[in-house]
Amino acid sequence: MGFAAVLAVALNAAPTRAEHGDVGRYYDAGREDDTAPITTTWWDVLPREEADAAIAADRHYIEGMRPHHAGALTLAKGYLADPEARNPVLRRLAGSILRNQAFEILLLDTVGEQVRQPPVPLFGGLVLRPVAVEGLGQSRRILHTPGPGPLALLNGGAPTTETDLRFAKEMRVHHAAAVRMARNYNAGAEARNNFLRLMNVNIVTDQTQEIAIMDRVLAAHPRRAAAITVDPASIPGMEHMMGGK
Repeated sequence: MGFAAVLAVALNAAPTRAEHGDVGRYYDAGREDDTAPITTTWWDVLPREEADAAIAADRHYIEGMRPHHAGALTLAKGYLADPEARNPVLRRLAGSILRNQAFEILLLDTVGEQVRQPPVPLFGGLVLRPVAVEGLGQSRRILHTPGPGPLALLNGGAPTTETDLRFAKEMRVHHAAAVRMARNYNAGAEARNNFLRLMNVNIVTDQTQEIAIMDRVLAAHPRRAAAITVDPASIPGMEHMMGGK
């Protein structure tokens, strides 16, 4: 392995938790001490001719996922503010969406700040570019909030209104678009930002599980759910989704 390859591996090394796709989003009170929490910049080393394409891929992704996440917050806030939002499983789901996706917006904004910085020339046609900041979960004291698990669905007698079913249908469409967006970035040949790739592992895992929860709620009320139609174009954040419908 050449020196440039060794340097690239070292600069892209991440904490153990990040290697499992949990990048950036955990707060551990046991790590607190008298010093300020440490954040770490992630870097990428690549040939100059590949840098522009990699930066463009990152920016394009952020320009799609960031407003899409903001739309999820709008949808969840509107649902929770509605007095007809009564299903406890969906209310818990909306609460976890608010907290988790607000933090992911912070991560996306931070990545956006990093990728806007011009790459630094190194040697042999290589450049060095910052791609993200690790440790924001600890520095901001943000704990990932789990959504409702399968056991929450055992309460078949939980009240479920038309508002609940509409929210489930709209958020399901919204989540499916985010999952496609995350998978499309990770599958792209020009997508080199390992922080975004690991963040997308979180997005696909969390939102696929949440889709399954919403599907179970909808399946418990098939006739009422079938009578509700949603227009994807009217769902907050969908106008910014990347690639496909």
